Amino acid sequence: MTHGAQQQRGTILVVDDDPVLSHLLATVLTQAGFGVVRAEDGRRALQLMSEHRYAVVLLDDQLPGLAGIEVVEAVRSRPETSTVPIILVTAKGSLDDRVRGLRAGANDYVVKPFQASELLARVDAQLREQAAWLRIIDTHMRERARIAAALCRVNPRHTPERTAAVVCDELRLLRDLSGVAIISFPGPGWATTLACRDLWLWGMEGGRPLPHAVARYLWTRATEGPWIESAVDTGIPPEHLLAQPMVACAPLLRDSHVLGLLALTTQSFVASASASERSRALAAAIDFAGIAAGLLGPALSDRLDDGSRTRLDTVLAERAFSPVYQPIVDLRDGRLIGFEALTRFTDGTPPEVRFAEAASAERSTELEQATLSLALQRSAALPEECWLSLNVSPGLVMESDVLPPLLAGAGRRVVLEITEHDPVHDYQALRRSIGMLGDNVELSVDDAGSGFASLRHVLALGPSFMKLDASWVSGIDHDPARQALIAGLSHFASQTGCHLIAEGIERQPELDILQQLEVELGQGYLLGEPAPVPA
Repeated sequence: MTHGAQQQRGTILVVDDDPVLSHLLATVLTQAGFGVVRAEDGRRALQLMSEHRYAVVLLDDQLPGLAGIEVVEAVRSRPETSTVPIILVTAKGSLDDRVRGLRAGANDYVVKPFQASELLARVDAQLREQAAWLRIIDTHMRERARIAAALCRVNPRHTPERTAAVVCDELRLLRDLSGVAIISFPGPGWATTLACRDLWLWGMEGGRPLPHAVARYLWTRATEGPWIESAVDTGIPPEHLLAQPMVACAPLLRDSHVLGLLALTTQSFVASASASERSRALAAAIDFAGIAAGLLGPALSDRLDDGSRTRLDTVLAERAFSPVYQPIVDLRDGRLIGFEALTRFTDGTPPEVRFAEAASAERSTELEQATLSLALQRSAALPEECWLSLNVSPGLVMESDVLPPLLAGAGRRVVLEITEHDPVHDYQALRRSIGMLGDNVELSVDDAGSGFASLRHVLALGPSFMKLDASWVSGIDHDPARQALIAGLSHFASQTGCHLIAEGIERQPELDILQQLEVELGQGYLLGEPAPVPA
């Protein structure tokens, strides 16, 4: 390794095990006014990069020990070196090789043999881009510091709507920001626009709830973290597609709870925006969402708690829900053998959203008890020979004083489906609790293979039934791999004395395949839709 004195143009790290080529590169770069440091292998290069900052790295991809692409991946995985420009210098010139190198994180690719003028031009191009990035970052940092200072003067005692309006007005002053909006989530799956400035999307209108399908989608996405929403590739229903081609979105968080969403777009944020432009927009959304959450968090938390309590109080007091029952059929002969009880809420709120809201308000047991009680009461009108399947959380089963009085008057065989959303912390205790409910009560593992309800549930609990998630069933007639998997599960069920139930059967070809695979039981719209019992 040789060292050249650092020049005004910066220092280049040359990584090549060929001493002749390495010397030639160092000579060309030195004459062009660069300082040069040389390394003969990838490990030495990584060590040098951990000790010094280099303007550009010229990297051979055929090195002893660590290959060039492995060095690129290691450099990109370290925060302190993740943005250093890397130019791969290699004898491999195929398209696949170039794509592989660029995907690994290289900025450019030069194929041997090459002209010195081409190499220098590519180095200069990387330096120009880095300089442009630094200018942009400096400008953004100055603007964001000014905006942050202004936002810190906002009076958080205002209403959330007024505070959000001030935040949007300040953010709108940013030079490249073309639109911004702040949305609150009064409850899981519910969304209201607090303030909006020049951002027309999702059918929003200040102070009014967003369409339910849109609200549910945004809430789900926000719980997963920041994202880029595209009008081309979106989960939004067609009637509420974006007016802007691209929007950066970041959740407003307080104590890990999602309170709302900040969305923004920039003048250059179009469908063809580069990766760097997308990164800048998303970084801005994350930064400003953090500030907005600090200002809005206390008021939104109080409003969320009050709103959840009010909605749940109303639902429970007015019994604003009703049970529906979906048939469960023996696939071998088409005989009706049971029903699954499902809950529908009067205001149209999806069950998973309402129960999530109850969980966040620590009222899960109260809502479960109320819905189960009504489902059991109305099931008296179902055929006596059919068993009844009820969805229950592990926590409710462990409440020893809740289920026994509810199930005492069932008058039929009952199957408890352990829902897939909650973990089981103590399998032995859960089995003891189920055993205390009597011989007329059996256990089912719901949605095997998804969430916490996995084959571990089956092995640990020894249920009488195991349900196949509908996602496994949909389109199974076109998927030999899933057919093989379900055949294995069917065999597993038969060997363990467990009955396999396929959910979500909607098409005759799906039913035909499941019958061929000897799946014993099934339910779905093809076999019978969920419906209330006759009055």
